[in-house]
Amino acid sequence: MRDHNRREAQPALFRAVAILLMGLAAMITGGCNSERDADDGELINFIKLPTDTVLNLYCENVGIADETCVLDDPENPYATVTIIEPSATSSGNKFDLYNAIPEGPSGAKAAFYLWATALAYRQSGENQYYTALALHELFDANSTAIGGEGSEDELIREQAKKAYRSVLDNFFGSVTVFNCFQCGRIADGGFPQFAVPLNERVADHLYRTESTNFVSPVAPNGLRRLVPGSPVLVLDLFVQWGYSYQPCTDLPDCTNGVVGVGEF
Repeated sequence: MRDHNRREAQPALFRAVAILLMGLAAMITGGCNSERDADDGELINFIKLPTDTVLNLYCENVGIADETCVLDDPENPYATVTIIEPSATSSGNKFDLYNAIPEGPSGAKAAFYLWATALAYRQSGENQYYTALALHELFDANSTAIGGEGSEDELIREQAKKAYRSVLDNFFGSVTVFNCFQCGRIADGGFPQFAVPLNERVADHLYRTESTNFVSPVAPNGLRRLVPGSPVLVLDLFVQWGYSYQPCTDLPDCTNGVVGVGEF
């Protein structure tokens, strides 16, 4: 089961893990070919996923806030897939679809399309955050392929920064909810849940390389930072964006960082 916080917790919406296999065929409204070539990418229940890391931005603000152009992108494998958000009575299928994507760079492009599509249908901080994280992973993978420091994917860097900023600008105070599977079951047979503020996760991902060490197995020390140089430059960037960030001091847990709205 794929999850960005697999070592400690998993999203609370994973209770019905069988929904993916049962529901995808009925949810896909577009057709599919019965045969595929070896280089066609990966097929997951009739969804052919891209495995390369070259992302062509279909429009300037694709994957940002309420921009829906990703639904018209012919490269989007999820354009005709029904993505079901979780609710009080259903776990939906969003995280099941995500867990079906391969980990690492070969799945980063598909992850971007999944989360950007989910964001186009429902604007939420969670969907925006995971879109930003996928862009961050693509930036890291492409920059590594290009050749390291000084030769980085500037286009995707800027798109990832815009996506992270959108979490703050458009969804300030949003959270994502996790199940604590290590905590044992509670009275109703489920697992305790806890909410994680996305403001501080965004800030920490920009500030510390280690904060993204859960994203990709090929980057165990974390993704390369979108703001190169001293972490102080991230604090300066936050001022430019209209925010303040007090970095966490309780490493490695990093639970006491604070993002504030700047009044200058």
